[in-house]
Amino acid sequence: MRNVITLVTLLVLVGAGLGLSLLRPTPLPRTIEVVPPATTKLVCAPMAQAGTLFVDGADTITPLGGDGIVAVGPTQVPDQSGASVILGGSALVGGMLTLGDGTGGWTPCTAPTSQGTIVVPGAADTDLLVVNPDSSEAVVDLSLYGTNGEIVALGARGIALGPHSTRAIALSVLVEQDGPIGVSFSASRGRATVVARTTTARGVLETATASTQGTDHWLPGVQAGATVASLLVTNPGNERAVVDVTAHGASVAYQPEGGAGVSVPAHSSIAVDLAPSLAGEATGLHVTADIDVAVSLSTGNGSDLAFTAPVTTSNRLGAYAPAGGVLQVSNPGETDLEVSLVDDVVDGRSTTTEHTVPAGSTLALPLESSAPRGQVVTITANRPLFGAVVGSDTGVSIVPLSSRAAPEVSPVDAEIVPTLR
Repeated sequence: MRNVITLVTLLVLVGAGLGLSLLRPTPLPRTIEVVPPATTKLVCAPMAQAGTLFVDGADTITPLGGDGIVAVGPTQVPDQSGASVILGGSALVGGMLTLGDGTGGWTPCTAPTSQGTIVVPGAADTDLLVVNPDSSEAVVDLSLYGTNGEIVALGARGIALGPHSTRAIALSVLVEQDGPIGVSFSASRGRATVVARTTTARGVLETATASTQGTDHWLPGVQAGATVASLLVTNPGNERAVVDVTAHGASVAYQPEGGAGVSVPAHSSIAVDLAPSLAGEATGLHVTADIDVAVSLSTGNGSDLAFTAPVTTSNRLGAYAPAGGVLQVSNPGETDLEVSLVDDVVDGRSTTTEHTVPAGSTLALPLESSAPRGQVVTITANRPLFGAVVGSDTGVSIVPLSSRAAPEVSPVDAEIVPTLR
């Protein structure tokens, strides 16, 4: 009897083992949805002289081709004469402050891209700084647009840059004519950051950054009392463009004299003097066109100028700015806008104030003048607005407000590879 039980038990075990061997595991999914991290890369290009780098929201700050440093909170890096690359999250902002004899200049850090356009007042005193921040080669082509049409220039095509390198190009070598010049760049390989550096009549160097072409542009930063407010427009298209300008002044939105139905010939650049009709008020500009154009703004008091490229509108804006200056925020909407301003002085006090920006107008708010390590300015509202921190005790500079709203990051499919460990 015992032998029978043993035999039965053995048969059961064998059968169970055989059954288990025939079972097939449920297949695992080959792909899953994941949300990639929101990483931002910006290039901070210097003027000809050394400046101080202001960065907030960065994880690392790396001199071009060098070793990076870890950044914690708002960070200043003095005596920067070369380009730097900063990495961080979606709220990353930065710029280079350069001081002269009673003058000041600000160059925003911008993302490398495969194409963009810069518009400058003239070529005679301007050079282009082309920066390749990546570890692979970049090749850039330039297209030039003057007052009389496109300019064909020897040496404007196939500009090669090695990994982590910069190259300065004198516009006067490529262009001999006077008047505003639009420079469109496109990378046939890699990507680049392009900055224009212009020497003004007083010998002060100012910079202009690239932007994308479009039909809708927002230009902040005409300070109160400005004697210069020149809108620069480039039409790279094959058809004539018609441009309209809306000025958001101290109390109302209006169309300045010379800002209605501005005709820009194909492949050409023009300058529109708006200063006489802005009444010396702090002003933001809204530029619209019937086809894609590129724009920039040259403004100041005549002895010290600043250039600004178009900015984005957002219901949460911010900047890391030097001490002093005036925060100018423009409400492009048709109703009054309630805003909350946080002025967080680095290593100092933080203040929160509430304000109303009337419909269509620009509100000017003086900022803390005692902030040796700068101040982080954040403004929030329930509708989009745009603006900049304008001027300072050191001269005319425009620190554009960037969107600090969390972007929507779409999930992507990721393949599961079981053999990877």
